[in-house]
Amino acid sequence: MELLPLNDLLFLAAMALGTGFIKGGMPSLGPLVAATIALWFPSRDALGISLVLFLIGDSAAVRMYWRQANWQELRKMLLPVVAGIMAGAVVLGRLDNRALGLTIGVMVLLLVAMEPLRPAITRWALAHPDVARTGSGSLAGLATTISNSAGPILSIYFLVLNLDKRTFVGTASVFFAFANAAKLPIFIVQGVFQPHYAASLALVAVLVYAGAFGGRKFLDWISQTWFNRIVLALTAVAGVLLIINNW
Repeated sequence: MELLPLNDLLFLAAMALGTGFIKGGMPSLGPLVAATIALWFPSRDALGISLVLFLIGDSAAVRMYWRQANWQELRKMLLPVVAGIMAGAVVLGRLDNRALGLTIGVMVLLLVAMEPLRPAITRWALAHPDVARTGSGSLAGLATTISNSAGPILSIYFLVLNLDKRTFVGTASVFFAFANAAKLPIFIVQGVFQPHYAASLALVAVLVYAGAFGGRKFLDWISQTWFNRIVLALTAVAGVLLIINNW
């Protein structure tokens, strides 16, 4: 199998480093990588490319953070997430991916815009935990299947839970490892993966682990306050990129 042209290969190398950094420090920001890849490659190809990079990054992130995960919350989210993934499989096979990306981008920005209301939302979510969990889990499962962009939805929900930064990253790491693995057979059946990218992805794979090491150091350095601010700010960027990419 031949490698991609040099400019494409350098772009994939940068995305591999970025994927590792995000997985090692802020796993809910995966849409930044997914949206950027979709700006460079055809959107359907980009889904497959980003999923491969994410799966590699997940293996590093889970190894580093699985002990910090909130397993009780993850178990409660399991059924809604699976339902969302199944719904996403149907949507991915039938609807225009550009329209879906635009819809999700708008939804992401609306979620970020609700940040000033987070104290009130937190009170509501704590009073109605099952509804909040079911809604977030189902939407995250749907969004991750059709555009690899569940991060903004999940990050808002985890911020509502007031998880500290390590529990946040640990819980998100395990969530995405499960969700991305569950999507794998769906993507294979629907022909999302293109074999001519395989050699190039294999070449840059090691950079995902290098990026994860940098992301872990970043998490050790950053304060909780700035962690929350950056999650929200870059989540908004991810939403804008999704809208631009699918306009």
